[in-house]
Amino acid sequence: MDTIFAVGSDRVEMPPWVVDYESFHRWMHSVAFPDEGKILFINGKVWVDPIMEEFSSHNVLRAELGRSLANLMKQTKFGRFVPEEMRYGHRETELSTEPDGMIVSHSALNDEVVRLVGGEKGMQTEMIGSPEIVIEIVSESSEVKDTEWTMSAYFDAGIQEYWVFDARDLDDMQFTIFKRGKKEFIAARASGGWTKSAVLGKSFRLTQTEGDDGNPEFTFEYR
Repeated sequence: MDTIFAVGSDRVEMPPWVVDYESFHRWMHSVAFPDEGKILFINGKVWVDPIMEEFSSHNVLRAELGRSLANLMKQTKFGRFVPEEMRYGHRETELSTEPDGMIVSHSALNDEVVRLVGGEKGMQTEMIGSPEIVIEIVSESSEVKDTEWTMSAYFDAGIQEYWVFDARDLDDMQFTIFKRGKKEFIAARASGGWTKSAVLGKSFRLTQTEGDDGNPEFTFEYR
């Protein structure tokens, strides 16, 4: 089985019996699966990332997205914001990832369009099906994965919107909502810095100022 190692990642020893998606899925739900690092199955290949996150461009930004979107879910009662470290799987397309965030509606969970399953490590350790929105924050080690690999994989998995953030260059921050087209995701048009989500019926924008500690302070707004 081919394995793609992200920039700077250490090699991971997979059991010899892991030869396809089904065997990878069994390994992922076992106590033998590594607790640290991202080990994903995308487009028939295993992808390994050490998760050496940048403080400002990744960690702080993800915290702000979580704060804003969790509050929005409570206000609108649309569903749940699911933060990082929740495994996402789509068995029909043989996809297993760990996004920076997801939004899943209460109706999708109630109708079992999306289900929570588990294994040796717990009862609800993987979300399977097609949540409405998947979110990724681009880092140096994940750029190709987030902008190429997973974009096509999430489309095939029936995701309605794919949100991509890139704050590595604070003078040119990128926030894009990709919506479903006929054959691939298409970037939604921004207007005045705001981009509308058809799924949530609201517009969003990402801004940043200098925080009291000299590091960026992000604000993710909606209206």
